[in-house]
Amino acid sequence: MDQKQIINHRQFAWLTASLLTGGGIVSIQQVLIRVNRMDAWTAYMLPMLYTLGIAYIFSMLVMRFPGKHIFEITKIVFGTLIGTIVNLVLLFHLWLILVRDISSFSKFIGITLLPSTPDEMILLLLILLLLVYGKTSVEVLARVNDLFFPYFVLMILFLPLALSNEMDLHLVQPVLAGQWSYFLSSNILSMGWYGDIFIMGAFLHTLWGSQHVRSAMRHGAFLASFMLGLFLLLEVFVLGPTIPGNLVYPNYSLIQQIHITDFLDRVDLVILSIWFPVTACEVILIYLAFLTGFASLIKQRDYDTINTPIVLLLLMTTPLAFKSTSEVFSFGNFSSPIIMLCYQPVLFLLLALFSLRYPIQQQQQETGKGPDDKSNDQANKAGSSKASRRHKLTYEGWGHWTHSLVALSLAALVIGLWKSRHWASLGLACGITYGICTILLVVTTYMEMHTITLKNYNRTQKPTK
Repeated sequence: MDQKQIINHRQFAWLTASLLTGGGIVSIQQVLIRVNRMDAWTAYMLPMLYTLGIAYIFSMLVMRFPGKHIFEITKIVFGTLIGTIVNLVLLFHLWLILVRDISSFSKFIGITLLPSTPDEMILLLLILLLLVYGKTSVEVLARVNDLFFPYFVLMILFLPLALSNEMDLHLVQPVLAGQWSYFLSSNILSMGWYGDIFIMGAFLHTLWGSQHVRSAMRHGAFLASFMLGLFLLLEVFVLGPTIPGNLVYPNYSLIQQIHITDFLDRVDLVILSIWFPVTACEVILIYLAFLTGFASLIKQRDYDTINTPIVLLLLMTTPLAFKSTSEVFSFGNFSSPIIMLCYQPVLFLLLALFSLRYPIQQQQQETGKGPDDKSNDQANKAGSSKASRRHKLTYEGWGHWTHSLVALSLAALVIGLWKSRHWASLGLACGITYGICTILLVVTTYMEMHTITLKNYNRTQKPTK
């Protein structure tokens, strides 16, 4: 395994989106609709705010500790002893996530696709998949994710058109007429799944600068929120606000409603062939983060020697973790928020505050280069200083647009929940505003990444005479 791993910010963003959508689309949506009914699509507002904070903290850490991942940074910031204890806590959480997602993934396959196959055989195949990818790096996984994730996004964008003949717009009305407690409960439940975003901290060393990390995480989180929210909205449009809450896999039941003409009615098999690799990439990403954390305990990044023992650990502990599918759902939906809220906000806040004692590594943070390239960079900046300033302002401008849209989304939900019981049309307008802002957030965060690419390209160009 190459210890120096590099991926671009687009791959980092798509891995973040796969991490949030791969597991969260299986079981949590049933509970969200049961709790918040026709307004379940608002369940990702607070998680989006949380991911903004985590992205900002990670960018701070990358500025001060370039080339380090979260497990190495904790040892530097908190010291060897306390840092090791913190890493053990993170590893324990990673193990819980791995057991949860592997069990959930295998249960879904066993119930929907291979009902006659023993659960142990399905689990063994998943473990063998982890064993194979454990001998590679996140670079290989990012390339595999690049092949399937665009089709996954197109598939979700295709669903409204494919289900247009099954929709009933009256099922989602009145819009934003639920109670505040339902809104907060659904957001806290989904926060447990969005807490998995700390896994991306294990790959901070794969990007060059803090702006890459922040924009990539923001784009991945908002893209995932848009897709998950669209899925919830379609479930309510097609199945209503009651039936999905009583189904084991409402998303799979939604896909089964697609009927194109009278003979093409098993489109779900085509969709599953795209969704399966994306979810597999999500589980493998968590496993690679788990290996990275274990390797940091012995102060190295090469985890080839511990790959097989860790796989055997998962093979022994996963079958003993849960007795039934309902236990998997209960743990993932109700225990994950408690585990995440117990330590993550305090830990990352302390990590950000204690990291302020360390100076910012400006040269590596901005360009990803070492001191030997200082003279070349000064020449390049002198030749393209005007373009660099223009792109810098553009990046800051798109960032301001992102923050404004987030504030507008939150304001639309607050006003809608506050006044829609008296003015139904106001609730509908606020709901439409929230949906438009969610779409625009995907665009603005993408433009943040795009302007960073242009800025770095101009910096590497030699000045023209």
